[in-house]
Amino acid sequence: MTAPESSRLARRLADEIRGAGPMRFDRFQAAALYDPDGGYYERPSRVGREGDFVTGASWHPAFARALLRLCREVARETGRPASLLDVGAGEGELLGHLRREAADVALSGVEVSAVRRRAASGSLPGVPFHASLGELPSPVHGVVVAYELVDALPVRALETGEEGEILERLVSLGADGEFRWTTAPCADAAAIAASLPEGGRGIEPGQRFEIRPGAASLCASLARALGEGLLLVFDYGAPARALYGPARPGGTLEAFLHHRVTRDVLSEPGSRDVTAWVDFTEVGDALRGAGLDLHGLVSQSRLLLGLGLAGEIADAGDPFERNALAKLVAPGGMGESLRVLVATRGASSTAARAVRPLGEP
Repeated sequence: MTAPESSRLARRLADEIRGAGPMRFDRFQAAALYDPDGGYYERPSRVGREGDFVTGASWHPAFARALLRLCREVARETGRPASLLDVGAGEGELLGHLRREAADVALSGVEVSAVRRRAASGSLPGVPFHASLGELPSPVHGVVVAYELVDALPVRALETGEEGEILERLVSLGADGEFRWTTAPCADAAAIAASLPEGGRGIEPGQRFEIRPGAASLCASLARALGEGLLLVFDYGAPARALYGPARPGGTLEAFLHHRVTRDVLSEPGSRDVTAWVDFTEVGDALRGAGLDLHGLVSQSRLLLGLGLAGEIADAGDPFERNALAKLVAPGGMGESLRVLVATRGASSTAARAVRPLGEP
């Protein structure tokens, strides 16, 4: 009997630990998510109501309609045809809704997973999909969307010792052969501390936290992909001062499995989506450094309501439809938990409207 892909991946990771010693968590997470033979994102149908978690686009086409209205505003402001690039396009959920809603918007996607990219291309013939931002033939003039993209990058798991020193949390093996946490001195502790608010002085002994080595580089690539228009970075996260502090003593590392959140990020690698909150200060600094203008960090609810979702909810005659629409913006759900960083190259009037508080003219 052939072992499940996740079991094969677990065995390979365990063998690597036996041979080389405890493994840094970002290496473990990268394999759990992206390994071609068992990685979570190389397995289809993980997003949506039948999967492990939902996104705005997978929940309801009204999310796509809101972005469509934004695309057309950007097109009017820039004088260019409407276009949208979805980075981290998955199996094409957002682009599929957009295509069904309007044929006049030029659509394209970037998806690193070969399995998901093939699924998207199969369901959306004629829409170009690329394996990386570097494959784009030219910068996009329109709207670039990155929905839960940054939080899919692997993180280093860290904690502070009794004297305030930074320790690396590593993945080891217990006597039972199961993956376990262990700690070791962190070779670049001084550089990590310097990158944190107040040089890490706000982090208390015993506190756990995460950093994301690839975030700045990815965000710089996102900025370069935008020729003129609007970039929307949707993710779970917070500014650095709120993210690294005593309010989160256990860090933000977690996993999604069958629409449930668990702190068990080590069991059955490849079976669950492993993630951590995004440092929006780091994201904003990288975008600004690459030449974009920042216009604010708002909730998904604020953005969607400002883009006309309130009218759709009010006009919905079917109470079930009204309830489905409301879940996109409901307090306590994805509407308030997800934040959106709005950045532009040009098109500043459209961006200002997207982040303007409700009730302002």
